[in-house]
Order: sequence, then structure tokens, then C-alpha cells
Amino acid sequence: MGMNNKKPLLKRLIGVVSVTAGAFYMVGCGGGGNGADDFLTVSTQSGLVKGFYKDGTAGSAREFLGIPYAKPPLGELRFAPPQPVEPWSEPYQAMEFGASCMQNVGALSASGDVSEDCLTLNVYSPDGVNTSTLPVMVFIHGGAFISGGSNQYDGWRLAEQYGAVVVTLNYRLGALGFLSLPELDATLPAADAGNAALEDQRLALEWVQQNIGSFGGDKDNVTLFGESAGSMSACVHMVSPGSQNLADKFIMESAVCVGGLPVNTKQQATAVGTDLANAFCEGEADQLACLRAVPAADLVAWGADAGIFGAGWSPTVISGSNMLPDAPINLIESGQYNQGPIIVGTNVREWGLFQLIGSGETVATVDEFNAVIDATYPAQLAPSVKQVYAPAADAVANLKLIEVLTDQLFRCPARTLARATTAMGSEVWLYSFEQGAAYHAMELPYVFGNPSATLAPELNEPTREAIQSYWSAFAAGGNPNLDSQPEWPGFDAGSDQHMVLKEASEAASELATATCDFWDDVAASQAAGQ
Repeated sequence: MGMNNKKPLLKRLIGVVSVTAGAFYMVGCGGGGNGADDFLTVSTQSGLVKGFYKDGTAGSAREFLGIPYAKPPLGELRFAPPQPVEPWSEPYQAMEFGASCMQNVGALSASGDVSEDCLTLNVYSPDGVNTSTLPVMVFIHGGAFISGGSNQYDGWRLAEQYGAVVVTLNYRLGALGFLSLPELDATLPAADAGNAALEDQRLALEWVQQNIGSFGGDKDNVTLFGESAGSMSACVHMVSPGSQNLADKFIMESAVCVGGLPVNTKQQATAVGTDLANAFCEGEADQLACLRAVPAADLVAWGADAGIFGAGWSPTVISGSNMLPDAPINLIESGQYNQGPIIVGTNVREWGLFQLIGSGETVATVDEFNAVIDATYPAQLAPSVKQVYAPAADAVANLKLIEVLTDQLFRCPARTLARATTAMGSEVWLYSFEQGAAYHAMELPYVFGNPSATLAPELNEPTREAIQSYWSAFAAGGNPNLDSQPEWPGFDAGSDQHMVLKEASEAASELATATCDFWDDVAASQAAGQ
């Protein structure tokens, strides 16, 4: 990203960015049933599960919460690839959310219990469906790969009002989900330690293929969507060789895997893992056994103050692996990715959220803006950034700072993905969410149709209806357009066409074209200098 080590602004960003996406708020969580008569029983390959009607009456959507999809990753299974869950003999009581995966507990973490035994998923399904024909929407939560949980996202309204079967899931976080270490490589067939969290997600997607028909879902019509770190994960599965048959369409909100947010090299991931091993088990003859005995809370706390991704936990490129064998952009440009339809976009002022929660500087004058740019970017780049984004007056200095970081880390990488996949023949629809403050994560209450005390205490109904209609229409048929909403033109690299999502949604062109062209030139110059 062209930053040097003394830039606290970006360093904090690269570790905080999705924390809010998966952990800062509750997006309308479901509750328990109202009595034995409300329970429903569904058959899965692991055994029967019992769920409930959210409102206690037939004719509503059904909820099945906390269904295990993998063995608890404990003991010898800590750090290891996930193993399919063992069948149960008695009906599983899917009445409450499972614990969220281990993370530091605080204002930005998931609510409720946390545990290493956390590999569960939730299913929201319309009632009265006798055939497996409904579109399936699988959501991956954000949280910078160090926090968040599936219990923060309630799929009930998408199921009840829009006829989708919605799945949300937990996956391991931090060191427990991303440890790369030579000793761990030695236990695996392809030295591919470093992406256990992504393998958790893949196993959950395989569970969907095997079981979603029992909930009314069509396993051949699966949309994978996510926000921030969850969106980055969806992007990885789009290019991952081992995930090619697990989803048909993709929605990526406020993060992609081609620029902006970091994807680790194997060398980088192993360096972080080695530092962790030495911090807890230096001098031990068997560091892996030692690490498996360290309290999980200590492992996820290590490096948590280093920035957005903690010590540096992120998807890792591992040559020869079936998860991420090459840089995602290389896989896309060589046609080695799932070329299903894509919705991708960002919020117009993403960076504002990090200022709001105190994780980024706020400036009041042009001079302060210039000082932050000088402290953030290398000396050879800072003058150009200041020229391109020069605030016209003190009153707009902070808005320009938000624009700089929104463009570099979120908006322009989304355009890069849209252009790269369109060039390969994919159908792509680009958006810009601009309702209200439109900070990072503020579209999520509209996606799920549930107000958020922090992000959207009251939903603007035209915006909610537009977003849920577009998302559900896309999930059903691979195109977001329907008669009840303004036409959303497909993306075209020549005009950067996109949909502005707001109270009066409208199509537009030239989305941040000048500034994104600037960042493209910066990336090209950096690549040429490597």
C-alpha cells in the first residue's frame, strides 16, 4: 500500500477496518420460540434439528440457530483444518445462537458468549415450502478477521418477506483461524497452514450444499455475500479452486481481495506465526504442542493492539493450495475464478466510521489535512495525494481526508474488481451507498431490514426496500433489476456505470473516475518498481 512504518493512521486502519462490520452493533437478532407447539423439525445429514417460528405462529419464517457444521476445533484440532461434525442421535435443539468464536471482548466484539467451540451456523427459512426451490443467501460476517459473530445478523426479514433461505455462520478468528507455522505445515499434505478460517467457511458452504434442500433452499442457486472482512472472504472463495462449485453468485460489500486491504504472502503469514510461537513457546522442543496448550483467550489477545487485523491475520496466498494458490488478481486475469454474476460496491464515506469510533484522525483545517497526508504516505507520494485531493477550504478538509482513505482502501479496489471481472466476461453491477452518513457498515441495517441503534436507528423505507429488493432479486435470478425499482445498469468500464443507493436511488456514471485513475497509476508505479 506504499506506506512506511511510522504512519499510525493507516496502520490502525489495516487492523480496525472490519471490526465495526462484524462487531460494532446488533442488526436485529432473532429470539427464541414461544412454546413446544412452535417447534419444527428438519432432517439434515447429521441428524434432526428443531427450530421455531420467530413470532410463534405458523405462516412466518422459521429459525434454526446454532447448528454445528464441524467438530469442535479443540485439542489436536486447534489450528487444524475443520472436520465435518459427527452425527447426533437425538433431535438437535436449534433454539439459540452458538457461542461466537474466540476474540477480545469489548465494545467492538460480538455480543454474548465466546468459545473455541464455535463452528455453528444459523438458517432462516420461509414457512410452508414443500420443495427445494428457494434462492439461498449465505452471509459471512465482518470483523477484520479478529472479531464478530453470526449472531449479529438476523436473516428473518429476507426470509419472511423476500422468500430467501438465509444462512449466517461463525468461523475461527485471529491466530486460531490464520496461524501459519512450519510445524503446522508438516502436519498437512501441502504445507498450506494459514487459512483455517477460510476452510471453516468452505466447510459451512459444503454443509449448505448437502443440507439446504431440507430447509426449502436450492443448492444450485446459492449467493455468497458478506461485508468488509466477510466480503473479502467471499472474494477469496470466488477465486479459490476448492470453492468453485459452492456458490453461483457473489455480493461484496465494502471490501474485495484485489488491493486495498492486505492479502498475506506465505512468508508474511509465517513471520507472524513465528513471532506468536516465540512469544508463548520460545525454546520448547514442540512449539505446536505448546501452542495447543496456551489458553485460547491469550492467543487471540496477542497483537490485538497492533491495528485492524491485529498482528496481521488475513487470507494467505499459498502456492499449490486449493484455497488461494496465487494472488487473487492473477487468478481473475487468467480466468481461474468463478465467473458467476457479481454485485460489488462501497459506501461513499467509509472512512468516517473509523473517525467516529476514534480509530482515525479527524482534521479541522487544510494544514491539518496536509500534515496527516505527510505522516501517512511516503515522501514521494504525499505531494501527489495532496494535489489530487486538495481541500478548497478548512470546512471540507475532513471530508477530503475521508475521501482519500475511502478511495484508496475501499472504493477504487471495488472498481478494480469490477473492471477485471467484466473484462473476463462476468456480469457485474457496481453500487455506491449514499443514504445518510454512509460510513463503513451503515448499509447493513438496510441489507437485513433491521434498524441498528448505532448505524441506523430508523431505516429510510425507500432505501431499505430498494436494497432488499435488488439483493433478493439478484439472489433469485442473477440480475438485481425488477419492475418496482429504478433500472440498475450493468457495469461498463468505459463509463463506470453504477447505482446510487439512497432514498431516491438512481443510476449514475463516472464513479470516482479521476481519483481511482490516480490510485491505479500509483499501483502500477509500485508494481513496476518491485
